[in-house]
Amino acid sequence: MVEFWCGCVPRFPPRYRTIILASVSFFISSWFAAIYLAKPEDYVPDMSRGLTLVFGIAFIIMALVSLFGIIGSLFEIATAVRVFANMLWGFVIVNIIIAIIIIVNLVQNRQYEIDNCVQRQSHDSTNVSLQSYTDLCTNRETSLIIRNIAIAILLILFSVLFARVSSTYARKLETRSKQTRRLTPIGIPSVAKLSTTEINTQLI
Repeated sequence: MVEFWCGCVPRFPPRYRTIILASVSFFISSWFAAIYLAKPEDYVPDMSRGLTLVFGIAFIIMALVSLFGIIGSLFEIATAVRVFANMLWGFVIVNIIIAIIIIVNLVQNRQYEIDNCVQRQSHDSTNVSLQSYTDLCTNRETSLIIRNIAIAILLILFSVLFARVSSTYARKLETRSKQTRRLTPIGIPSVAKLSTTEINTQLI
């Protein structure tokens, strides 16, 4: 029976949770990388070209990390999953920094964007009072800031959730690896890996 974990992720085995979240992270990171590198003027017009380039590269790295996590989870490689999980915790910090920069940038440019909006609106039509344009543009910019804050919080929470799931799976693989080493005497290959000839030779 499928239970729910953290209120939003089905309680599948850690391996499948890691694969699912890594796949989601791969597509989200690729999408944001395309936004920041392909047409930043359409989505983040207030951000400098250099900053969008940095963010675009960061999301490309995140997409590659997610792909690395998918491969490591599929082949159940403890070391690969642990490196993957540690890198994810690093990206939690990166996502927080990106969110702060974007929000601060929006707040600093808020009045400038309101003035530009009022100027454009008043140029297109003269039947509405200036105060109405100001209220309209102020509400628009406020909604934009609130929307970006909400998106940033969701991305950070998703990053933390993803890192926790991956860390749990890494610990499980490391524990299983240690138990396997304890059960297999040093210098004697595991029976599962011996051929019939090798077993008969060791018995003689």
